[in-house]
Amino acid sequence: MEAGDYARTKVEAVAKYAPADVHYARVRLATDGPRLVTVHASLDVNGKPVNAEAAAETYQEAVDLLHDRLQHRLVSMGR
Repeated sequence: MEAGDYARTKVEAVAKYAPADVHYARVRLATDGPRLVTVHASLDVNGKPVNAEAAAETYQEAVDLLHDRLQHRLVSMGR
């Protein structure tokens, strides 16, 4: 699976934890030097911005970290 597809799939999966409708989600992958991948996500949850960022040696690791951070933030919003 390509990096962008993997990131989209993981962010779509975490959207179910949002306490309201997700109007849009944007994911950006970038390399920071020869051995670091950074991934950033911005979601609009019914008008409230939710942002998260993660970095790791591979895009899968970075996206998985991002997924966990987004899940935590979205669950916290619903409390």
